Amino acid sequence: MADIGNIINVALIPEGRLAARDNLNVVAIITSELGFLSSNKRYDIYSNAAAVASDFGTFSKAYDYAKSFFATTPNPVNFGGQLVIGYWRAVDEDVPAKAASLSGAELSEAVTVGLLQTVSDGSFDYDVDGATEAVTGLDFRSDITLAEIVGTIDTALTGATATLDNIGIIITSNTTGALSTITHAVEGLSGTFIGSTLGLAEGTGAVLQQGAASETLPFESKEEAITNIKAATNMYGAMFIDQPTSLEAKALAEWAQANSTLVYDVFTSPSNLEIDASNLVWDIKLSSLTNYRMLYSKANNRKMAASYMSRNHTVNFNAENSALTMNLKELSVSAESYTQGEILAAKRVGLDVYTTVKDVPIVLTSGANDFVDNRYNIIGYIDAVQTDTFNLLKQTGTKISQTIRGVNQIVDSLEKTTRGFVRAAVFAPGTWSSPDSFGDLATFNRSIKEKGYYFLAGRLSDQPQSDRQDRKAPVIQGAVKNAGAIHSVDIIINFNL
Repeated sequence: MADIGNIINVALIPEGRLAARDNLNVVAIITSELGFLSSNKRYDIYSNAAAVASDFGTFSKAYDYAKSFFATTPNPVNFGGQLVIGYWRAVDEDVPAKAASLSGAELSEAVTVGLLQTVSDGSFDYDVDGATEAVTGLDFRSDITLAEIVGTIDTALTGATATLDNIGIIITSNTTGALSTITHAVEGLSGTFIGSTLGLAEGTGAVLQQGAASETLPFESKEEAITNIKAATNMYGAMFIDQPTSLEAKALAEWAQANSTLVYDVFTSPSNLEIDASNLVWDIKLSSLTNYRMLYSKANNRKMAASYMSRNHTVNFNAENSALTMNLKELSVSAESYTQGEILAAKRVGLDVYTTVKDVPIVLTSGANDFVDNRYNIIGYIDAVQTDTFNLLKQTGTKISQTIRGVNQIVDSLEKTTRGFVRAAVFAPGTWSSPDSFGDLATFNRSIKEKGYYFLAGRLSDQPQSDRQDRKAPVIQGAVKNAGAIHSVDIIINFNL
């Protein structure tokens, strides 16, 4: 019988793996407490207060602030976020010598145990501390768990120790320091090689870490600490338990603006309410460092920043009417009493306060340094536009052509992304009040009024030849209308007797 392939051939073009949008609800509380965290372990991630207590102890500052974070309702964990607790090396730190280690790839317990239960002569060679150790005669026939398999291996080792970490095997040298070394597992002279099955051979995803001598690391600035933590976790909100100095706060404010991250700080001095060049709050406001979110507490309750951050990072931009304002929200810290003069002064300089109205605790926000929801929403929108446009190019099995059809595909993607933010109430249809516009003015205004956004791609015929040779799209311009939020109402009532 003839093969149908002689007549019909079918080729499947798979869809590429796409990038995920960043999670704006990953936030960090940064502590200088040395113990569970150190320069060797800069952070850990938590979804409940009990886990923080287990790692740091119930008398730690980290746990105290984590309680305020998780007591806030809702909080980032309710919206797919995480609490990162990071470490700031505030003083010189003595780092002990490290042992070399071989961290195996992740394993499936069912698959690995099933493969090894028939092996009675398992073996592999590896070098530890400069000498080759041949591991032979590994009998796994009676092992029924991954932990038992690791126990069998550990018993056979002489120069190292085998442990199970989550679902991977770690082999650690028994020595520390610069002479503590280790290699991947390789096939020995006899027995059944199991290095690949255990994820310990080169090319399986196993990771080598060589030993290091002890050293004293110098103290670091808060900016250096937050830079390191951001690189490791990509959090979008952060606060320090330790009060930043004026110089540190200004540096952090500049860092926050440059890194599209919201940093929260609490100010306590009455001088921070004054319009004065020496007032750091006023200086940050005049510098338009809008990602530095400034709160005021006469009691110097820095846990206000932890709770405020927790409440703010709770938006799912894929949901309808999910965008929020922090104005009138409740926190998990004590509200404080302020005079009307203090409230007006705080609003004027750019400080949010937590007080009461009719015995109801509320946040009163200031827009002097922009509103926090504006900053949060714009960071999220820019990331969504970048990610979704990248995914359009990435998932296309062939290509996006430099044609009108290809450019329209990009514009359609931008409009789809923006419609999601209209649905979330970040943007909304309205009247364009800015003098800046582009394209046909009537079309521009109608699109903003009806949809809340407008996009216009440049003409391909006007594109420089050098851009076409570099395979660039024409410039695409966009305009979005902010939905804003109502924070106050003036009511006039005419009364007739």
